[in-house]
Amino acid sequence: MKTKVMALLLTMGFAVSACQTSRQSPPPPATPVAVTIPPDPSAAPAAPLAAAVPDQPVVATASAPPADPARPHQDILRLKQAGLSDEFILNKVRTDNVNYQLTTADIIELRGAGLSETILEAMLRSGQPAAATAGAPVARKGEFAGLARVRKGFLGIFGTSTKDVGRLVVDGDNVSWFQASDPDENFALYVKNVKEIFNTCVLRPNQNLCLEFGIVTYTGEEYRFRDPGWKNGTHRLVDEATEYFRQAFPNLFFSQRAVSEL
Repeated sequence: MKTKVMALLLTMGFAVSACQTSRQSPPPPATPVAVTIPPDPSAAPAAPLAAAVPDQPVVATASAPPADPARPHQDILRLKQAGLSDEFILNKVRTDNVNYQLTTADIIELRGAGLSETILEAMLRSGQPAAATAGAPVARKGEFAGLARVRKGFLGIFGTSTKDVGRLVVDGDNVSWFQASDPDENFALYVKNVKEIFNTCVLRPNQNLCLEFGIVTYTGEEYRFRDPGWKNGTHRLVDEATEYFRQAFPNLFFSQRAVSEL
């Protein structure tokens, strides 16, 4: 009897132990099964991924140096240095009509190179609108009474006489000279035939003394006039005639002829 009871207890103990062991040990994981899905033939192929582009370093671009400002007056300097005449240079200034924008330093540089004040004045007016240079209109009708006609003497020396005093008259585009003492010396000419208006100026340290007003024609005639008191330095009428012709006929060529004495 006791033997049966012991056998029964041992059997029950083994059963309980097996049950606990089964509860503590998890079941083995299921083996994954690979499933292959065939591609859809109607689907478009996927685009390849773009290759990664590394960041590029930022390169600073140097700005171009500013260009030197235009200095058109240098062309006039080169013409003077090449030995071209004032008449040629003045005609070029008037024809080109460039705005030279001269500074004080430019004017000093041009004057130091030997360019006349006539050319400098033309350069200052060049390239300006008509309204800026027109100024007050000057009537082409004027008279300069009391001028003395200059004549070349026996020895080739120019001089004046009290009997050579007359009137220089401007009427429109005509210039005339009237002299009562010798009507044969009277003349008349068209302004379009005038090649040059000039002053003969005696050299002085600070400013030349301009004592003579002259007209040169394209056919070679030359007419000279002075104030009757020119030997005493008088030049009022010469100045008045010169200034009038500058304003009334700005397109004429004006020049100065420097001499050591008259």
